[in-house]
Amino acid sequence: MVSSDPLSDYRVVVGIDFGTTYSGAAYGIVSEQEVTDITTWPKQSGFQYPKAPTISLYNGDTRTLAAWGNAARLERQKAPSKTNYLLLQQYKLYLDDSLNGVFKPIPGGFKPVNVIGDYLREFHNNVLTEMKRGFAQQFEGKYRYCITVPAMWSDKSKQAMRDAAILAGIINEEDHHDRLMLISEPEAAAIYCEKTCEQFDMEDGDEFMICDAGGGTVDLIVFSVKMDADGNRQFKESTKGMGKSCGSAFVDKRMRKLLRSKLKKLVDPIPPAALENMMETFIDTLKPSFDGTDDLFMNLPMNLGTTEHTNPDIGLDEGVLRFSVTELKEKVFEPVVQEVLALVHKQKQQTHNLKAIFTVGGFGASHYLQNRITEEYKRYGIKVVTPYRAELAVARGAAYFGMNPTKVTTRVPRYWYGIDITNTFVEGIDPEEYKIVRRDGSIRCDNRFSVFVPRGQPLDIDSCVTQKYTTFYPCPTECTFFAANTEEEPRYTLQSGVRKVFHFEIPMPEIPDAVEGEQIELIIKMYFGEVELRVEAVIRGQTYRVVCNFNV
Repeated sequence: MVSSDPLSDYRVVVGIDFGTTYSGAAYGIVSEQEVTDITTWPKQSGFQYPKAPTISLYNGDTRTLAAWGNAARLERQKAPSKTNYLLLQQYKLYLDDSLNGVFKPIPGGFKPVNVIGDYLREFHNNVLTEMKRGFAQQFEGKYRYCITVPAMWSDKSKQAMRDAAILAGIINEEDHHDRLMLISEPEAAAIYCEKTCEQFDMEDGDEFMICDAGGGTVDLIVFSVKMDADGNRQFKESTKGMGKSCGSAFVDKRMRKLLRSKLKKLVDPIPPAALENMMETFIDTLKPSFDGTDDLFMNLPMNLGTTEHTNPDIGLDEGVLRFSVTELKEKVFEPVVQEVLALVHKQKQQTHNLKAIFTVGGFGASHYLQNRITEEYKRYGIKVVTPYRAELAVARGAAYFGMNPTKVTTRVPRYWYGIDITNTFVEGIDPEEYKIVRRDGSIRCDNRFSVFVPRGQPLDIDSCVTQKYTTFYPCPTECTFFAANTEEEPRYTLQSGVRKVFHFEIPMPEIPDAVEGEQIELIIKMYFGEVELRVEAVIRGQTYRVVCNFNV
């Protein structure tokens, strides 16, 4: 498909940070290079957290979205006994391929992409409403979007996010592909940190790490700084980034377990609405303030329905439940923080000149996590910095990135990419079942992995792998690509750690002067240095965008 949508017509960039537990947005007018946060959301409480909860309430009978964000939480509290309503949350985690089988399917048979699309539709409508209150209203309809995704996500997961944005009506399928850009969350955070942190004094050759700890995922990327001819910083990803689903949602999961073990001694079964009330108190108030030095206290909610207000065995005194520092560390925080520290340590081992670690995201703003990372790395002389409004770093950085997409010049592929070929059979190494004997007597090995892009080697964003083929008019061309997360270069496409990642078919365009069976030169261009894989085909001087099918 050829698209000629003039991207220069888009005067405003909207950054969207779709998160596991909260989602945020910011926008900037390109000509002014300044960014404005969206901080007003429907049904906000007195505690004005600047992001909207990523929660959806569905009517089980009609299977339609009844409420989203704060409203979904409030509606469920009003009528907790209504069985025909279904509260869905943390559904972003279902797009993470590495968690397949870890979670039960979404209740009600809902598909993750549809649930995300429904949420983003309402979320986006609120963003548009808020933007119309500001200067952006003069450019209505001329908006370009930048949605953040975890750096650890697979190409299939990124495509699912793009599909959800189309379902939400943020963009149309016919729009220019680059009207919606995807950027990794830690890249967006890096751009924000440079803009806002006084401590960001990186010089040419210095390295800094972004630890983007959100609700679901923790993503790490190390950048080295390169100064261009005008004295501006450019960022080059200097190591193979890594990530894991070990965000604050897993702290919440452990807290929920601790609450259940305490409360079952008072009331059994525990009313779900009461448990949710206590979890909200923990998430909104107690978790952010916990620094590992003081006990935490929580009032029992009225809807718990207990007549017992004092029980020393569980730390209950006059209706106030006490959580000791020790039990909070051991049972709630430390198991998850240890996973984050292991990631940071592994990433640091790949660096050569690391000067600072910037912690961003909702979990990155946790005093306890900040303290633990500082404890580990102050002896190396590495600064640990949390920028102002760390929870908004990703959304703001996305908007800045949309206004300057070439800020990050180099990325490091997280996978080996290649295709399936036959190669010379090597006796004693290649399996006998892969042996192919051709008519001319040559012996070949089937299922060999032919590497197009090596894992872990830096690629400039405009790096292009070009292959020339000959095809026959009017036949289409098909190809399947494989990706591998193995440490060593994979030898076979069927070995462990290798999977089919996408398939594409290039239809032959109508060529007026071509005859059936005529040889046609086909050039396939693949861009692996961008956040999303991009494939183009060139036939008779005309470039066509190739749609990759990730459902292989």
